[in-house]
Amino acid sequence: MDNQKSDVRFFDMFSEIFIYQFVRFFDIFFNNKAMRMLNKLTINKKGIIILEEFKMKKSFAMMMAAALATTSVCGVAFAEDAAKDPYGKYDELITYTTGYSLTNQGADVLAGTPYENDTPENNAYTRYLKELLNIQNENDFEATMGDDYNQKLALAIASQSLPDIIHVPDYSTLVELVENDMIEDLTDVYNDLACDTVKESYESYGDNNPLNTVTFDGKIMAIPKTQLSDGQDFLWVRKDWLDKLGLEEPSTMDEVADMLRAFINDDPDGDGEADTIGLAMRSDVYGGYPNNTFGIDNIFTAFGAYPSIWITAEDGTAVYGSVQEEMKDALTLLNSWYTEGLIDQQFTTRTNDDIVALISSGKCGAFIGPWWAPFNTALTSSYATDDAEWINVSAPVGEDGKIQAINTQSYAGFVAVRKGYEHPEIAMKIVNVNAEYSKQDTSDASLEIRENQPLAYFNWPLYCEVQPGNNAQLMTEHVMAAMDDESKVDTLTSDELSYYQSAQNYLAAEKEGKKADSSDYSQYMSRIVSMSRMIENPADFVTPSFYETTESMAIRWASLEKIEMQTVLKIIVGEESIDAFDKFVSDWNNAGGEMITEEVNEAIQK
Repeated sequence: MDNQKSDVRFFDMFSEIFIYQFVRFFDIFFNNKAMRMLNKLTINKKGIIILEEFKMKKSFAMMMAAALATTSVCGVAFAEDAAKDPYGKYDELITYTTGYSLTNQGADVLAGTPYENDTPENNAYTRYLKELLNIQNENDFEATMGDDYNQKLALAIASQSLPDIIHVPDYSTLVELVENDMIEDLTDVYNDLACDTVKESYESYGDNNPLNTVTFDGKIMAIPKTQLSDGQDFLWVRKDWLDKLGLEEPSTMDEVADMLRAFINDDPDGDGEADTIGLAMRSDVYGGYPNNTFGIDNIFTAFGAYPSIWITAEDGTAVYGSVQEEMKDALTLLNSWYTEGLIDQQFTTRTNDDIVALISSGKCGAFIGPWWAPFNTALTSSYATDDAEWINVSAPVGEDGKIQAINTQSYAGFVAVRKGYEHPEIAMKIVNVNAEYSKQDTSDASLEIRENQPLAYFNWPLYCEVQPGNNAQLMTEHVMAAMDDESKVDTLTSDELSYYQSAQNYLAAEKEGKKADSSDYSQYMSRIVSMSRMIENPADFVTPSFYETTESMAIRWASLEKIEMQTVLKIIVGEESIDAFDKFVSDWNNAGGEMITEEVNEAIQK
């Protein structure tokens, strides 16, 4: 009898322990998708975790055991080793060295916050990682982001004294590390440990997958930080001017020209003077991705021209877009617009501040810029001091009725691991936590992370943001869904919640006939109005075939860019005929362009 009771107690304990391990298994196997199940767990008197909603029957426990056994037969087994668990906690504290990259704001970012006494090695993020994974960073060196950091990293490379986990700022440095066999092959680490969110984020970039950049001879040699595409540029126009002059929103090139003609001839500001400007633009004309405000790339891409980037020709080779025949049609049109006065006649001498002042003063009716252009001082000032109403328009479109746009490079730095470091998986686990786990976890530690989010770039010991290429659009869709249905507000991330609140603040102010706060205005106009248009009318994207710098490019590119822009400006303002373009192409090739083109194609082949 005692033996029977003992057997029962043993089986009860086994069942309870097994239930916990079973749930934990699924949490790991499905990369944290079972978190909601774990939220239902409590501790019983024996210190064993059980499900609160129902008492587990032995039969149920046996059924789960059978299911788990079946799963194991299929080749999946629970990994007890923390090194093989995407979120597994090490039994003993694991330290890792790194190079800490300070922002140009330095500790000022933390001043006046509850975290002002935090350090790079002891802050909300490091504390969270220590609690969750039992890991701790130790900084080999600290340097300001940019040249200072790059120099210290170069010194570490030259002396072969790399920290365990390294932030690699650019592709050329990554190539150097790979060629000198200084960093670990992370193929197995990525395949085995990368969470679904990370993998799906990379895959969302399609042919522009950041993993392609870090793959050498079939091996993944680093973890790329993603750089979100800015999407297409828009034509930003004064809607109040359109309404006053009885004009519809333009789409085609001819309609844009008609609108600009009305803006300069029909006194849209009502002061009785012919003192308004049609299209404002930068003196360097194009090529400002990902910050392309006041550039006019859209006009070139509408003609199938892609200046300042390397594109893939019909024969599969890489060619420089600025020297292709399609440029002529765009330059011919721009010359006609300038001659007629549709383009700002002083654009060649205006600085960015000059353009901002021009728009803020209410004398300009249009410019080309990204979806987030409402954050530009030009629009915030115009909104605050004038009755100006700016909207973004999908124009000018190409022959197929679509905006043609240029993809930005999908990566913005890399994370690599020193050759020989015992725990290369730590880098992947930290990226997992940042990309997925910390956003789903509801513990007190994770809540501190969310409160500290504006300081993330300063405090994350290994800042490597991995997001889907269309993350900006996804967030807007989530915010708009919450605006339509308040029950969905609780599903918003902290970033999305801030956008939602700004949108509500803006709409409330407008309803009362008041001016909203400039930040609320910017968030609403960009995140809701502008992004909605992008979602409704997405662009056709061209992905550059090459982003990096070749040996000859490092020496000759500055002079080549100079002769390129001189030619473009002279053609637009009429100092040279369009025939000057052919001479420019010849001069460009002879001055090193042909050699660089060969180097680019050789690099692509590698």
